[in-house]
Amino acid sequence: MISMDRQHLALMMEAGYIYLGMQRFKEAKEVFEGVQVLKPESEIPLVALAGVYFCQGKLKEAVQLYKKALKITPESIYAKAYLGESLYFLGEKPEALKLLKQVDLEDSKGSVGDFARALLDAIHKGFSPEKLSQVKEIKDHYEKKKKH
Repeated sequence: MISMDRQHLALMMEAGYIYLGMQRFKEAKEVFEGVQVLKPESEIPLVALAGVYFCQGKLKEAVQLYKKALKITPESIYAKAYLGESLYFLGEKPEALKLLKQVDLEDSKGSVGDFARALLDAIHKGFSPEKLSQVKEIKDHYEKKKKH
C-alpha cells in the first residue's frame, strides 16, 4: 500500500473541500474516496465524502457514510454532528436532536459544538428543512435520476 505523510493527506483533503465548495461533486467525491483508500483507519475522509452526498441532497447515502465513520471512530464528534444534521433533514427529528445534544455536551467549547448548538437553536425556533428554498426540488431531482 502507498504511504503518504499527514501533510500530503491534509492537502488532498483541502483539495476535496475546494472542489466541494465549487460544487464539483464528482471531483470532490473522487478525492475523498482516494484519501479513504490511503487512510482506511480514519473516519475523516468518510465524513467528508458524506458531506458531498449531503450537499447533493443524497441524504440516505450521507447517513450511511456517517454511520460507517462512527464504526471506525465511535467518539467522532464530526460524524455525530453531521449525522444529526442529515437525520434532521430526513425527518428523523428525535434521533437528530439526541445526537446534536450529545455533540453539544462533548464539544461545549469547540466549533463542532457551536455548529450543533446553532442547529439546535434553529430547530427550537421553528427551522425545518422545508423552509429552505429548493430542498424539495433537489430531493425530487435525485429521486428521478435514480429511477433512470
